Amino acid sequence: MEKKVIKYWSDIFKTEITMTVDERLNKIDEENISSKELQIANEQLSKIKDFLPKR
Repeated sequence: MEKKVIKYWSDIFKTEITMTVDERLNKIDEENISSKELQIANEQLSKIKDFLPKR
């Protein structure tokens, strides 16, 4: 399994934050997913991106 580790300093928590991303999840084929499922996933992703810190 390929995993990518992202580390950054959080000013809010005053500590280093470590996130692990599974690269195989980034390889999801959009053509095999229905448009409704894709729309729901995109809406959820936009909510998550609002909480991530700006770099």
